[in-house]
Amino acid sequence: MESNIAVMDCDSIIYTAFHPKKVLDENNEPVRKDNKFVYEEKTEEEIIESCDDVMHMILTNCNATHYIAYVKGLHTIKHRVEVNPLYKANRSSEPPKNWNLCKNYLIEKWGVIEAHNYEVDDYVNVTRLALKDAFIVAIDKDLLSLEAKDKMHYNWRKNEWIDVSKFVAERIFWSDMIIGQKGDNLTGIPGKGEAYVKKLFNDVLIQSNDHFSSKVFDDYFSHYGEEQGIKEFYKNYISLKILDKIDGFIPPTPIKYEKIGSEDDKLKLNF
Repeated sequence: MESNIAVMDCDSIIYTAFHPKKVLDENNEPVRKDNKFVYEEKTEEEIIESCDDVMHMILTNCNATHYIAYVKGLHTIKHRVEVNPLYKANRSSEPPKNWNLCKNYLIEKWGVIEAHNYEVDDYVNVTRLALKDAFIVAIDKDLLSLEAKDKMHYNWRKNEWIDVSKFVAERIFWSDMIIGQKGDNLTGIPGKGEAYVKKLFNDVLIQSNDHFSSKVFDDYFSHYGEEQGIKEFYKNYISLKILDKIDGFIPPTPIKYEKIGSEDDKLKLNF
């Protein structure tokens, strides 16, 4: 039997697990007010139950035979902040309410691994590249934009498989090098957005991935000057590039998963 090893980003799973639940009426239909769903906080017992529900839903729907899952640990952005002190400086340093409740439960019950010294994205990518029959399970754009290699990525929120070629993955990465990423506090090249990138990459026939990097280099030099351009390019490259190897890293042993339901079943949650 072929193995299907799901390599999971559990940060988004935790947010889903403790997200407030929809209020239901006497007919078990979601209540709306002003055309919006009405929510209420979950109890700790309901949050724990949601952790199990989401994990089972994902692993069952993607037909995983095994899984390796990571959650944010300590000093995760250390190597990026050393190069770019403003990296993710726009984010709160305090974990959300019930974060630790979910995290500790997933570690104890599901064998989820804390990602220390590197980000969850890095560990997910390095692990799936190191193991045969492994694939990315996430909803994060950065992970889902990586080259898919031997197996497609699985977006569990949309219950869909995503195939990304090397060319498309490189185009997305180098576009972000110009546009930046507001969510991570990365500016890129100020004043240049998606319309500019589309024109830049479509003006000439790009025959190899090297042409992306050379055109972006030229733009950094043009905007910042050569000396500052090199510094800004390097800062953003280190901030944006998800690692494909970590020195001394040995992939964890995948955990066997017993599928719930029949082959035709698709588990769903009332998000």
